[in-house]
Amino acid sequence: MIRRTLPRAAALSLLGAALLSACADNQPTAPAAAPPAVALTVIPTTAFDTLDSGESHTCALTSAGQAWCWGRNATGQLGDSTASTRTTPVQVLQQPGVTFTQLTAGQEHSCAITSAGQAWCWGYNADYRLGDSTTSLGLAPVAVKPLGAVAFASIDAGLQHTCGLDGGGQAYCWGANAYGQLGNNATAYRRTPVAVQQPVGVTFASISAAEKHTCALDTTGQAWCWGYGAEGAMGGGFSFGDSIPVQVTHPAGVTFSYLHAEYRHTCAVDTNGGAWCWGKNGNGQLGDNTLTTRYDPVAVQLPANVTVASISTGWAHSCAVTGGGQSYCWGFNNGGQLGDGTFTQRKVPVAVSQPSGVAFGIVSNGGYTTCGLDGVGQAWCWGRNNYSQIGNGGTTDATTPAAVSH
Repeated sequence: MIRRTLPRAAALSLLGAALLSACADNQPTAPAAAPPAVALTVIPTTAFDTLDSGESHTCALTSAGQAWCWGRNATGQLGDSTASTRTTPVQVLQQPGVTFTQLTAGQEHSCAITSAGQAWCWGYNADYRLGDSTTSLGLAPVAVKPLGAVAFASIDAGLQHTCGLDGGGQAYCWGANAYGQLGNNATAYRRTPVAVQQPVGVTFASISAAEKHTCALDTTGQAWCWGYGAEGAMGGGFSFGDSIPVQVTHPAGVTFSYLHAEYRHTCAVDTNGGAWCWGKNGNGQLGDNTLTTRYDPVAVQLPANVTVASISTGWAHSCAVTGGGQSYCWGFNNGGQLGDGTFTQRKVPVAVSQPSGVAFGIVSNGGYTTCGLDGVGQAWCWGRNNYSQIGNGGTTDATTPAAVSH
């Protein structure tokens, strides 16, 4: 779950630049029209710089390096030293002097890194996903070991494993490995980080850990995946499992600038702002106007003249955000996670009904919830809310963005 991160300073330029597009009709080949936007201005008491959504919880980070989380907490994934669900953001219990620069939320665990590159994780740990060499539940952050052995520049939490990149583009993963998702040419679980066996000369620029597979983008814009691939998640034809990185089959002339993997599908943004997805498609999460599983990347049918800057995937839905701050979503919509005011599944992108004046710099998909961060550091969430993962103090699902209480 790459991280959909954008510094708040950069996001400030997006404020008031929302492009609230409406579609002409609701034909299968065109995105459905979004409901009229409601004018709503919210100024957060605690401004966030970035956020990331897990299966049923979300974590966010302030400019001071303090992490906050909300939603489900049965296994300590909120990091507040309890196992109590939180209906609004609560501070992560960080060690004195520890400040974070980037964070990630997985299924039932969360992780973050410091400016010195030390990784910390918290939550469920029976499969070693916290990387502290134990199987103990982490109700508060524990240091990934061996301490200081790897200086991480980024980190990403998947379902049962975690991966990170060092400053030189070398990937490391730890946790569950039954399908080779750690990329070390083995299937044994690993208690602490192990180096991914990257091809000679290949350095990664970003990495994304999913359910049973992992994908990365190299410095030339080529995508690589490893692990479970029976439903097309690998993007290189049918493959049940590859325990080392395998090149994704790119369309001719296409290079990627952004990539995100989740559950059993993966999506990427090309250098021209086009979107591509591959893998499982039973709910239209690939956005190609079909329900057909794709073993190679297929173009998302974005609205005319729309280009996107980043993309995010959930369990069965996907979302993207434009440079102007307008978000689009497609796929499963049982909880309203597409944000278009309905519970209708979409096979092509539909505009999220954002409040008037709200532009998102970040959009992050959870299991059945989506969250965005605007230019003043206010978080908004929509979709399933059975574990209070919307963070507005309630448990009612929201079909359009609702302001997180912070």
